[in-house]
Amino acid sequence: MSAGSVLVVCGKAEMASSIQAMLIKEGFYPVNCAHSANEARRNFVNTSLDLVIISTPLPDEHGTDLVFDTHEKTNAGIVVIARPEHLLDMQCSLEKVGALILPKPINRLTLLQTTRFALSVRNSMAQLISERDSLKKRMDERKVLEQAKWILVEKLNMSEPQAFRLIQKRAMDTRLSQALVAEEIIKKYK
Repeated sequence: MSAGSVLVVCGKAEMASSIQAMLIKEGFYPVNCAHSANEARRNFVNTSLDLVIISTPLPDEHGTDLVFDTHEKTNAGIVVIARPEHLLDMQCSLEKVGALILPKPINRLTLLQTTRFALSVRNSMAQLISERDSLKKRMDERKVLEQAKWILVEKLNMSEPQAFRLIQKRAMDTRLSQALVAEEIIKKYK
């Protein structure tokens, strides 16, 4: 599984380069590094990120605020690498953002499996959000269609099937969607 874009955020350049090299070797590309929270935040503006790996603490902050910002400003999967003494606090505070938290020192296989899992969860969430949005759009269109149909029944004394057929016919004749025709009917009779 490869990612569209990975950002490794780590205050230690050597560790960041090591994680970057491992991910590239495993097929992840592109993999960029940031060495501070502020540098990482600048990447949120310029890049569509699929995965962010944050090794805490960072030179300019602990890293928890960066995790919240990552969750808020990107759709990326988030993996946090933390000192063992900070794990419990981080798990409690980051529970709601869905970040996966690993203890230091980290081994290559655990990090790789966790990054793949984070990407899998991210992709599943993106698909669910897309399906939800599509369903909401269809429900909204159906509401408009029903409202227009009942306006025609009330104002023009049509039967329900006649009103629906009128909307269908206008949509075909004007090459507009039934929802747009329904919106025009609502505007006309309201």
